[in-house]
Amino acid sequence: MEWMNFREQFLPLMIIRRYLKLTFNYCNTHNLLDNNIDDLKTMELPFKIEFLPTEFPKPNELVLNITEKVNV
Repeated sequence: MEWMNFREQFLPLMIIRRYLKLTFNYCNTHNLLDNNIDDLKTMELPFKIEFLPTEFPKPNELVLNITEKVNV
């Protein structure tokens, strides 16, 4: 998620989806879902809660997957 901030580019949806699922599952397993975001920021977690996206680009600006350009 830090990559998005560094590159100022939104990650492809499939990567965001996977990352959010992993984050949710971790928080659910560790009973963190009801915690305040500010409390989570002070905890030692395998992710930085402040980098989770809360705003998304317009649908026509989103990318589904990473595609590599190949020279033919």
